[in-house]
Amino acid sequence: MCGISSIYRYDSITDADKIKLAAMNDEMHYRGPDDRGVWNDDHCGMAQVRLSIIGLEKGKQPLFNEDKSLVIICNGEIYNYIEIKQELIAKGHVFNSDSDSETILHLYEEYGLKCLEYLRGMFVFCLWDRKKKQFFAARDRIGEKPLYYAEIPGAVVFSSELKAILKYYIDRPQINLEQLAEPIRYTTPLNKKDTYIKQIKRVEPGQYILVDDKGLLQYTYWKRDLADNFTGTYEDAKKEVLRLMRESVDLCLRSDVPVAVMLSGGVDSSAIAALAKESGREVHTITAGYKGQYDCDEREVARRFAKEKGFIYHEVELDESDYNNSFDELTQFIDEPVTDSAAIAQWALYKKVKTLGFKVLLGGMGGDELFYGYGYWNKLAESLAIQRQHQALFPWKGIDKKIKYVQFMLKNLKYVLYAGYPLKVADSSIGFWQYQDYLDFEAKAQFEYKNELFKFGDLNLHLDFGNSKPGKEIDLIYEFNFDNTMTMVYLYLSDRLGMGNSLEIRSPLLDYKLVEFVSSLPNSIKYKKNNHKSLLKEVLEGIVPDYILHAEKRGFTPPNDFIKDVVTNYNYKLFQSDFKYYNSVLADRVISLNLANSGNL
Repeated sequence: MCGISSIYRYDSITDADKIKLAAMNDEMHYRGPDDRGVWNDDHCGMAQVRLSIIGLEKGKQPLFNEDKSLVIICNGEIYNYIEIKQELIAKGHVFNSDSDSETILHLYEEYGLKCLEYLRGMFVFCLWDRKKKQFFAARDRIGEKPLYYAEIPGAVVFSSELKAILKYYIDRPQINLEQLAEPIRYTTPLNKKDTYIKQIKRVEPGQYILVDDKGLLQYTYWKRDLADNFTGTYEDAKKEVLRLMRESVDLCLRSDVPVAVMLSGGVDSSAIAALAKESGREVHTITAGYKGQYDCDEREVARRFAKEKGFIYHEVELDESDYNNSFDELTQFIDEPVTDSAAIAQWALYKKVKTLGFKVLLGGMGGDELFYGYGYWNKLAESLAIQRQHQALFPWKGIDKKIKYVQFMLKNLKYVLYAGYPLKVADSSIGFWQYQDYLDFEAKAQFEYKNELFKFGDLNLHLDFGNSKPGKEIDLIYEFNFDNTMTMVYLYLSDRLGMGNSLEIRSPLLDYKLVEFVSSLPNSIKYKKNNHKSLLKEVLEGIVPDYILHAEKRGFTPPNDFIKDVVTNYNYKLFQSDFKYYNSVLADRVISLNLANSGNL
């Protein structure tokens, strides 16, 4: 796990570039406190800070192939590196390190750009082919690791963090107001490419970029397919899900440093801990709770499960003192105004976990998104299905349509009479609890930057879910949830908050092979109305106890009083508005901090 930065010059690398690359390393020292490296030739410069996880003694980056015609820097983990390495050695490749990242170099030698098809893990990398004079950057399929880039005069610059590019390579940053406002309104950016700085873009999940003397080109090498391609039985599906989960957990446990499982007491993390124990390894679990009595505290359940399974149990307790500086601290690391208030608790937790001596944490990210585990989202999808059924009955033509209409009304009359449908599928459906807050904020909210006046009220942040085939509304709703809320918020914050504390966060349930298989299942297998996560729960019977499988879902958010204190005591630095709430406060803090640190405010 690392922080990486790179620049490709169409002409030639300058002395200033070399200085800036070293400074970008300094900017992200927390991402890699164990080692660092800077390298350049005439056209390409690379910099990396390293958090040593695999190949502790022989893994310094940048890494080179045998004749040094290829150079790579990589952030992340290639979980199947052992199998790849064995196959490549059999083909005659010579490895110079123990790093999992070096497998990418030799895969590229063997298969070119198709090397991406062989990688199983979370990663971003920049690879320079010195013979072809071609720069190759890529991001993992799901988007667990971030990579930004900017096309600047005479060059393209890449980095793990937006603020590093902003500080050292953007002289006159331009504000993209819509990309700034989206996470204030929806918690998540809706645009996967653009950021709130117009000149800085994201490499998107499942995408790679090529740069040479002809310019920059983007390609998509993977996209999740929700087509019903599976033809087996329900029992076949359960067996394959369990096999893939076991395989993924086993791969994610590979490490040369201590590993622990974040055990929340919920289904997903409990499954990971149980499957880790099945592998025969010693399993450390860490459970967090709040001092006092809070509904979201699941320590009692986790403690019981750990005792039954024989985990080595660690407990972390958070109290008010842990939050005093958390907001100011985490906003120095999150880079973009992603506005999930649970990040405050996450930050405080990671700070304490770091003191326990672990560098790698396995978590249950992705279980709800992949197995349809959110009650609200499920109801939203069901509402959308009813709405579309209703609309399809008009206009009335023929006796058959009239009969169908009567049948529909008899079944759904209460929904039609009372507010139309169980839940209104509209812009307000996403983040409904903060919808009015945003309206109150944006009514008069504005700010001035570089003699340009920005007014939030001028924006139209309409959200269009798109279309789906009848009966596939649940897939449509969860596609948004998977691609936006999970990837752009939860995974993003896991990277930022974990790396801010020099921790690597791994998500076994987001292994792309598992994701592909579950996505291929028909809804009749993977979704049952009023039975959240029905498939996963049946898969885990006998592995995770019923008191966890069938418990009410809880979240892990900080006490509301602390959030109120953050908002009440904050004074806008950039925004001007009569109304404050957590999202607007965090966005103002992040953007003003980044602009000030880059000398642009």
